[in-house]
Amino acid sequence: MTVKTFFYGLIASFGLPWLIMLAVPFGTMRSLESPRFDEVNDESTALYAPTRGGRTENGSLIYAQEGCAMCHSQVTRPSYAGNDVFREGQGGTKKNPERGDTRRITNAWDFSNGEKRAHIGESRIGPDLGNFGNRLDALASSENHKAAAAVGLELEKDGVPLTPMQIAVALGDKAFDKELYVYKHLYKPRKENPTDKRQEKHWSVCQSNPQFFTKTGNYGQGAVDAVAVKCDKQVVPNDNCRAIVSYLINLKKDGAVPYAMQYSKDKKKAGK
Repeated sequence: MTVKTFFYGLIASFGLPWLIMLAVPFGTMRSLESPRFDEVNDESTALYAPTRGGRTENGSLIYAQEGCAMCHSQVTRPSYAGNDVFREGQGGTKKNPERGDTRRITNAWDFSNGEKRAHIGESRIGPDLGNFGNRLDALASSENHKAAAAVGLELEKDGVPLTPMQIAVALGDKAFDKELYVYKHLYKPRKENPTDKRQEKHWSVCQSNPQFFTKTGNYGQGAVDAVAVKCDKQVVPNDNCRAIVSYLINLKKDGAVPYAMQYSKDKKKAGK
């Protein structure tokens, strides 16, 4: 082997992987254009532009700083790469009461609204969080229905079922508090969580996050979002905690996508 051949081989060994895995994807992803809905199949010609709620930008930054992507993914893989779409709550909901089947795979535009980084994740030591907000909504709805039944609240008005929001408003302080539920998980995820009615004990491999909380004096009725009370002190979430929880409870990657991007095609509809 000559020196020239050796250097050519060295350049190819490092250059080709860099070109294929970094340069080409970067060049492609930085110039993404929003696709349009199809007038025939989608009954719309609008641009596909998913929206996000909550404190997306600073919540996403804190999510990155705390290394959450080391243990949590935010990707629903296509069916040829895994069973994600068919895991209830991960890729969407099969029987959403308002929208029907909302399951779909994750796409690049899911990370384009307010996030500087796409938190695809490195592993699934913890559950996938791409649709955590939807799973939390489902849990809140379930718990609120149980609470409504316990207090004798009518779940229908003039024959029309109450919406989850109407039930929560009617329950008042007895309604399931999504923010408090996540605050408590971040504070002591490995401790029994009395808020989780689905099981007697709640255990997690997630570490506790005391950096998200501060101790203040316990005055009057106390803070409504306190996760613990110790004598004359109460533990309350700080602003970083509020930002990341706002980000988490709004993680919903199940919005309607153009027909061409759906994981499952309606062949009858396409043939018309």
